[in-house]
Amino acid sequence: LAYLYFLKSLDLSDNELTGTIRYAQLYNLYSLTHFDVSGNQLSGEVDALVTPSLKYVDFSQNKFTSMPSFKKYKVSPLRTLRFCDVSNNTIQNDATGLFQNIPPNIE
Repeated sequence: LAYLYFLKSLDLSDNELTGTIRYAQLYNLYSLTHFDVSGNQLSGEVDALVTPSLKYVDFSQNKFTSMPSFKKYKVSPLRTLRFCDVSNNTIQNDATGLFQNIPPNIE
């Protein structure tokens, strides 16, 4: 997966996937604009800023337990993220910290 440099969309929704996502394998997907893992049984941390070109990300309806704030987004030169859905998870972060530095272009 890490060598699919020109991959634009990765939709793994509703596949009964379990475990955690190894985001390091996705960091080189510079063309990836759409990432959907909704409707699975994934857990661990959500990384909404996994690639610099990401516009749409859907982590909804899983078992994710944490999500870092958008701090690294603030220092990123590319601000493309428009949609981020983390609904119906068990994220335990304090909402105040979570919404700090939220990208201004998210709808």
